[in-house]
Amino acid sequence: MTEKALEFQHVSFAWPDFSLSDVSFSLERGYLMGLVGFNGSGKSTLFHLMENKIRNYTGAIYIDGYDCRLQEPKVKDITAFLSEEQQFFYEETAEGNADFLGPYYSSWDKETFRTCLDRFEISRTHKLKDYSRGTFIKFQLAFAMAHHPLLYVMDEPTAGLDPVFRYDFLRILQDILEKENASVLFSTHNTGDLDRIADYITMIDKGRILFSKDVETLSDEFQAGLAENEKFQIRQLFCKGRWKSVTAADNYSNSFQKKGTCAALAQEAKL
Repeated sequence: MTEKALEFQHVSFAWPDFSLSDVSFSLERGYLMGLVGFNGSGKSTLFHLMENKIRNYTGAIYIDGYDCRLQEPKVKDITAFLSEEQQFFYEETAEGNADFLGPYYSSWDKETFRTCLDRFEISRTHKLKDYSRGTFIKFQLAFAMAHHPLLYVMDEPTAGLDPVFRYDFLRILQDILEKENASVLFSTHNTGDLDRIADYITMIDKGRILFSKDVETLSDEFQAGLAENEKFQIRQLFCKGRWKSVTAADNYSNSFQKKGTCAALAQEAKL
């Protein structure tokens, strides 16, 4: 067990119409990192690399010190991936999936799974193919919590959740961080969720990491450019529009100090 739950080391990958360039960042145990960026910036590609859906990249990706490519069985034992793309047996019920897939995990706990099903109000008799998107995400969270992963990787997990459970979902994540010392990598377009729970923010654009910083540091750097009594919010990272280069990203706090508030930047960028 290492102090770093996740680490990307100089990862690069190229398709004809898209590339990742020298991606490096890390997440320590017990913290939640928000991964943000415009559509097509590379967020989903990073997740696909972690899941070994894409293997022909350079550099290395480690989860709790284990190489994602070379030690895939161990990585998948200690990692939970939540997204609309996850594959389960859709003709089976939640219990049926648990009975078949659960024993593949070394820390599987069926009682925890059943407790989560009840807490999340998930039917034990309906087949997965009949679930709404929100219920499918709830099921995935229940399944993940039952095998006690060290890292949760979540792609738009709160999309489709009803407002009541959405609030509960964020509270559950906080409990996971505190009680299990697990870590969460959380990609979302709803930056309000990250304002509530994120410890770190990593921003990617056009396949390049612009920055990876703790929220407190970001708040301090942006505060000089905000109106009086205006509180920093993560959505303000997008107010300038797409960054032109990594150099521009390095100077983003100066840009805010010189050019003013989020509203002014949005008007300048014609968002």
